[in-house]
Amino acid sequence: MSNQDPDYSHAEGQSLRGYGQPPTYNGNQHDDGQPRAVPGGYHQQNLQNYGSQPGEHVGFSEAIKSFYSKYAQFSGRASRSEYWWVFLYLAIVSTVISILGVTVGTNAPGEPNGIGELLSILELIFGLVHLIPNLALGARRLHDTNRSGWFQLIALIPFLGIIVLLVLFALSPKREGARFDR
Repeated sequence: MSNQDPDYSHAEGQSLRGYGQPPTYNGNQHDDGQPRAVPGGYHQQNLQNYGSQPGEHVGFSEAIKSFYSKYAQFSGRASRSEYWWVFLYLAIVSTVISILGVTVGTNAPGEPNGIGELLSILELIFGLVHLIPNLALGARRLHDTNRSGWFQLIALIPFLGIIVLLVLFALSPKREGARFDR
């Protein structure tokens, strides 16, 4: 080695950063050790605690797992894809139970038989069991748009309230919603 070549020696366990060596990257941190922000102002380390990142698309199964694992968690945020996949799941299950109740659970004159009554009770239980997690997911989705979860009360206004609430759920995430991550 000549006198002009830089010394690339290093202590054991430290990375060698110099000519011919690629820089080392930690996916969750900048070179200065700070957490790496993702779209919407989230940090990667908060993903497990607060739901999916704004702008981060989750798949159907991942959204359902998150829905049940955060059964009554009203803090944090939920992405649009997380909310709408769960919305689709709940709509499909409710529709299947209803269709079965009408087709299999009725007699010829249209009166419910034993199976129909059982399916009606099953649909009621399904709705009640999913009421709290559905409200929690709605609150997290509204947090992602920088609104309080209490905005869900707007659904109490007949017809118009539900439409306004669906529009709010469809809005894009806002950085300011990070205040709900605490």
